[in-house]
Amino acid sequence: MRTTKILCFTILTTVLLFAAKPALSQVEQLQNICSLYFSPEYISDGQEYFATLKSDQKAEFRTTFYGDNTYRIVACTNLKKGDLVFTVFDTEKNLLFTNANYKYSQYWDFKFCSTITCIIQVDVKNIKFIPGYVMLLIGYKP
Repeated sequence: MRTTKILCFTILTTVLLFAAKPALSQVEQLQNICSLYFSPEYISDGQEYFATLKSDQKAEFRTTFYGDNTYRIVACTNLKKGDLVFTVFDTEKNLLFTNANYKYSQYWDFKFCSTITCIIQVDVKNIKFIPGYVMLLIGYKP
């Protein structure tokens, strides 16, 4: 009986590890792509914003930006060169920025005069997009 439980546990653990490996490698790939646009002069806010996304979905993230700090947002997906749209709104959904107006740039540097909470919406405009992860990195200059 004990041998059967150990064997079942071993098989289950092995299956879970193999199932999780593609997701982990995709996350690592996104981290590598995003880091290309996250220059050393910026300090990460300590979070990596991930979402799973299908081509017909949007993901939303909320964060607070403090006045008089210079920030950078970097957005990445599993396409190295895709039409990943990130749009920044205030909490009343007033448009503050969209990279769609800037050839889908993967990053945006900005500064607010006062502290503001924002909604960052991520969407993919590319039929070649393979459903998977999108990632945002946010950092500030010290």
